[in-house]
Amino acid sequence: MATQNTLTPPESRAHYWRRVLRPLFWWLLLVLVLYGIRTHQRLMEKTRLNFTVTLGGGQMSMLDQASTTFDGKPLSSGEKIPLGNHQFVVTHPKGVTYTANLFIWYGAHNLGTIDLKRTMGTLSVIADPPADWLLIRGPEWSVVLTNSAGLTQSVPTDVYTVEVRYPHWQKNYSASVFANQTASCPIVPHFGGLKLDCNQTDATFQVLGPDGLFAAGGNLPATVSGLPAGDYKILAAHHGHEHNDTLTVKADMTTTSQLGFEYGTVVFETAPAQVSITSDDGRNWGETPRTLSELLPGNWKFTLQRLGYQSVQVSLDVAANQTNMVSTNLISETYFHAMSVTRQSMAEADYDHALQSANDALAAKPDDAEAATLQREATGLGLIKHATTLGQQGDYIGGIKNLKRALQALPDNAEAQQLIANFKQHEPEQIERLRVERLALPKKTFDAMMANLPETFSFESHELTTSKSAEETHLAIELELKTGLPGFQILRSAMTNEIFWISASQDFPGGSRRCEIVGGQSKDDETQIYFKVVELKRSAFYNQPIGVILHTMPTHYDLIDSNQTPLNDKQKLQIDDGVSLVTGRIQMALGQTPPVTLQPPVSQ
Repeated sequence: MATQNTLTPPESRAHYWRRVLRPLFWWLLLVLVLYGIRTHQRLMEKTRLNFTVTLGGGQMSMLDQASTTFDGKPLSSGEKIPLGNHQFVVTHPKGVTYTANLFIWYGAHNLGTIDLKRTMGTLSVIADPPADWLLIRGPEWSVVLTNSAGLTQSVPTDVYTVEVRYPHWQKNYSASVFANQTASCPIVPHFGGLKLDCNQTDATFQVLGPDGLFAAGGNLPATVSGLPAGDYKILAAHHGHEHNDTLTVKADMTTTSQLGFEYGTVVFETAPAQVSITSDDGRNWGETPRTLSELLPGNWKFTLQRLGYQSVQVSLDVAANQTNMVSTNLISETYFHAMSVTRQSMAEADYDHALQSANDALAAKPDDAEAATLQREATGLGLIKHATTLGQQGDYIGGIKNLKRALQALPDNAEAQQLIANFKQHEPEQIERLRVERLALPKKTFDAMMANLPETFSFESHELTTSKSAEETHLAIELELKTGLPGFQILRSAMTNEIFWISASQDFPGGSRRCEIVGGQSKDDETQIYFKVVELKRSAFYNQPIGVILHTMPTHYDLIDSNQTPLNDKQKLQIDDGVSLVTGRIQMALGQTPPVTLQPPVSQ
């Protein structure tokens, strides 16, 4: 049997390896394909287009109003984009369109900032006549012009508002500006004017427009220009008078008007003068004599009145350029009323009221003889009546004075003469009574004042006499107390009806004193002086208020009262020194003793 050859021919081995390696190849190819797909997906995830859009150099908020497309489809910054050749377009209603052809490969593509050029147009505003004030305003551009005929300006495309003002007219316009085009806004108002004159100087006027609002005003004559066509109300005034008219203003024309005030004149003369003139509308025109030269024609009613006189009513027709005369006498009501009251009061023996009424009658009619006679009788009889009352009260001296005055008014009055004779018999006893009362008055006043000061009861009273007058004595004692050493502080000093009162105090270590001095004119050549000296000692330390210790309150003192506590030698010495000191000061003031200086008492 022949032996089989185990070697495989080359073709067979190649076939073997192809059969063995084919699955491995397909597996490797699958891996490469999967890897390529994954790599493509990963790179495409990073393939995005980034950009920012601005308009005229200004950032558009969130690409507001801007439209971006990629191959005609909307695209936002940062979105993924496909590979290859593409077209990118950015549009904005106010900007020039941006177009770019792009070749896109893997990876991010950053176009940066795409600044769209602002579209521009021309705005032409023409004002004829020139406007006082022009406001041209758009979202991105505005301007204010005064006294301007307008402007022609390259501006961003947009809708613009044009506000125009003239002295008496204003209006708003709107103009839309498109790219590379001219937008015209003609302002051509047609105005008229008023030429106003008046036959009176110092007249003023107001012009109210068709809408009733104030348009112009000032002094006449005047010319008002720049008024829109329409009906205008003219209000003219002259010295409180008014004239109203309505005028029509036409475009490109001036309306002329003559405003007239026609007046009549009234001359007032009265007796007495200074009579008030009032018209029935309540207006006061002054006092007579008076000429009213600016009265409007028509029927006028006036009331002439003066306090104390009957009023007079006047009615007259006033005509333009004519003069009316009014002359009248006023009757005094005050005179007749006063005379009636005077006669009645005289009959009732009420001479005070009779005298007052007679004086009122003479004030109303100064030269009236009857009123003057009643005045003298009321004066004389009133004085006699008053003198009789004084005599009944024991004041014969005062009664005689009144009776002498009564005889000056009624020289032959027997009653006054008899009363004088009777009063003179009682005059000496009144003089003596007054002398006694005057002599006792200083002591009586001193006792009454001390009764109101209970702290002085335990201290003795002292008396001095001087030939000086009470007034001179008062001033001298006050001066000596203030200037002498040791000095006193004046707490009170007063003088009334020849009686004076001085209250003074003096502080010294450990104590204080107060003197109460009363003086009065007892005779023509004599003044009596009464006084008391009140002594006080410093309270014990434990009785002092806390404020004294802190120096925020004055020191507290206790009265040295012998009726409550027996006096020690030091207290007795203080009382004696006080009386001696005050007595010496008063005598020094009166010039009765030489100056004496006393030391203050020793501290308690």
